[in-house]
Amino acid sequence: MKYTCQKSDLCEVLPNVAKAASAKTPMEALSAICLRVQGQELELTGYDLELGIRTQIPAAVEEEGVVLTDSRLFSELVRRMPDGVLQIETDDHLKITITGGGTSCQLPGMRADEYPDLPDIEQEQGAVIPQSLLKNMIDQTIYAVSLDETKPIFTGELIEMADDALNIVALDNYRMALRTEPLPGQEPMKFVVPAKALREIEHLLGDDEKNENPCKIRLDQHHAMFEIGHYIVYTRLLAGDFINYRRSIPENAKTEVTLSRRELMDSLERCGLLISEKNKTAVRFQFEEDRVLISCQNVVGSVDDQLPCDMTGEKMVIGFNNRYLLDAVRAVQSDRVRLFLTAADRAVKIMEADGDGSVAIIMPVQVRR
Repeated sequence: MKYTCQKSDLCEVLPNVAKAASAKTPMEALSAICLRVQGQELELTGYDLELGIRTQIPAAVEEEGVVLTDSRLFSELVRRMPDGVLQIETDDHLKITITGGGTSCQLPGMRADEYPDLPDIEQEQGAVIPQSLLKNMIDQTIYAVSLDETKPIFTGELIEMADDALNIVALDNYRMALRTEPLPGQEPMKFVVPAKALREIEHLLGDDEKNENPCKIRLDQHHAMFEIGHYIVYTRLLAGDFINYRRSIPENAKTEVTLSRRELMDSLERCGLLISEKNKTAVRFQFEEDRVLISCQNVVGSVDDQLPCDMTGEKMVIGFNNRYLLDAVRAVQSDRVRLFLTAADRAVKIMEADGDGSVAIIMPVQVRR
């Protein structure tokens, strides 16, 4: 096959497609990118049997064909070629030659016979979601995805359409993140997408504030397809029953505290300097009428902070895992954050001060009173 294309076009898409090629696999084909030339386009595909990414760029095609090539080597050679038009040719022995600006590079190709087909999603069940909305919702929740591979269903996020609303939920044994937004006109559905796929989807989603090019999702029983601009992302779905997450949201708080998000983050980041795998230390919070006392102490050193707050309800002393609380506070998108507390040993609800679409739940840890 033989074609020409702009180096800038290739460099824009190659890093994204290469993320779906497997870095460690006994199947050599899965570590490759599939290059297919037809019509006036170069189609690029990466697929590791769990995540697939496909896109096209314009090309002037002299001879159509298909070949596999090592994703890392091809990407690096293209990146280091001179700017401008590149001519790419594959001979009968599958040797790929890249020429441009007085430079020529060669690398081996592979037959595409053993390259797996991407899922054929025939069902029309799906959704249409504004790109900026989906990107924001993933960003606010993905930090809470479980890393425990013994419970695979919780290593992804639940995407749920119900009652004219879109819900995205992530949780593990110690925390949960929920984001809810109105989205009328969608058919009811729920499915769980692996975190790896969602991180790539979030990266590809744009800030399409005018919603001129929404993300389109299609499903079958085992896979989902996300159409994002000129990219199509395929992902397997996680099987199993996601728990009734709404039962985990605490009600009837005895104490409600509102304080500056920035000041709270600064305090937690100071405490974080003392905490490591070797020196795991909880952060102690003492909530009083108009202030919260935050302290962390171990063999490395100590931090003591006093932050102003607005509090209603009972005074309380409670402890937190510093990283878990910091993750939740970072995800808040308002200047002030609300904490709802029931007891020192009960889950704490964290929300934005001026909205109820974002909810984080964190289990406390024991500290001296």
